Amino acid sequence: MNVPGIHRVSAAFSHASSFLKANKLIVTIVAFALIGGGYLTFAFASTTTPPTIDHCAKAKGPFTVHGTTVMQDNGQPYIPYGITVPGLAQGDYSAQTISTDESQIQAAANDWCSNTVRLQVSQDSLVGVSGTVYSKPFMDAIKAEVSYAENLGLVVVINAQTEVVGNEPLPTIATHAFWKSLTGVYGSDPQVVFDLFNEPHTSIGGNTQNDIWEIWQNGGVRQNVTYLGMQQLATDVRSFGAKNLFWIEGPNTASTLSEVTSYPITNVGPMVYAIHHPKGTHNVITWQSDFGYLITQHVAPVVVGEWTQYASATQSECWSDAYTAVPSFLNYLQNLHIGMTVWSLRQGVMLKSSDFSQPTHIDLNYKCVDNINGPNGPNEGAGRQVRNWFTSQNSGATLSSQ
Repeated sequence: MNVPGIHRVSAAFSHASSFLKANKLIVTIVAFALIGGGYLTFAFASTTTPPTIDHCAKAKGPFTVHGTTVMQDNGQPYIPYGITVPGLAQGDYSAQTISTDESQIQAAANDWCSNTVRLQVSQDSLVGVSGTVYSKPFMDAIKAEVSYAENLGLVVVINAQTEVVGNEPLPTIATHAFWKSLTGVYGSDPQVVFDLFNEPHTSIGGNTQNDIWEIWQNGGVRQNVTYLGMQQLATDVRSFGAKNLFWIEGPNTASTLSEVTSYPITNVGPMVYAIHHPKGTHNVITWQSDFGYLITQHVAPVVVGEWTQYASATQSECWSDAYTAVPSFLNYLQNLHIGMTVWSLRQGVMLKSSDFSQPTHIDLNYKCVDNINGPNGPNEGAGRQVRNWFTSQNSGATLSSQ
């Protein structure tokens, strides 16, 4: 019988099998026919426990919030420091995607002494753009990566991502369906955090500060599409039975939390506000007004949910004054006990090469220019500073600053 896509699946199966055998991983391979999709796909579930090392401190839930501090089950503060892993945000995920992600997860735990990994997960790949379908193979892929990370003792932040697949600017009914499905699996898992929506693009709400914050908080209808506000989304996910800690990202692609006290998210249980790639002048005054005040004014916990620094032309991801600004930024976070997850363990970003133990570094002549010194750019970035910052959180952990 000539089934569309079967040869493509067989080739992928052969390639993935060779890779996994070479790395001595035991896997379960399941082939599924997607209803109405016209092709076959597959998922992998790791059954081995990855190796770990003792010197990296780990965090353990369930997590509760006391004032501006998130507490672990043992009564100690939980300050997340870790890596964002983006593989499941892509529309063309495969066995190789999962294997690559698991390599980053293991490196995050062992080479970088992280206590947290943040998995960017495509919501539409699980439930479709209308929220009315369900992909068991994709759920199996999520389970494989979460299980792998948890076996390493990591906290796992699951993030609803739409940038690559769907490109929804704000939460929709699909986001609602995504979290309903995830709550059924992880709603009582104390090691899983729900990051409810990646980088809300509130520009569709209007140009004034009030417009931006109003649609972020309460949602609305724009161009015949109904968008959910973060208040409704968080309330609904709790109603599904989720006991998890929530991360709630601010508006304007999560780059500010400056008006949260006027547009708060309330009565949704333990939650942390999250900011990404802080914009503006790179100094304490800007960081304080954008997010630090939440700690110093005893408003709520906050985390830098995504940050990176490497040589590129993208201003939010490259600071021309990084040689001095990055140490200042990390010290600011340290002083306020604010955690951070960085994007990502890739060559030219946090890594100088494919070797996870070789972080990028920032030279005195650091420049925010694409593609200088070769096709991958200068391979300069804040990897060394970040890894050393992670290491400093761990009593007894020492890593080379090569």
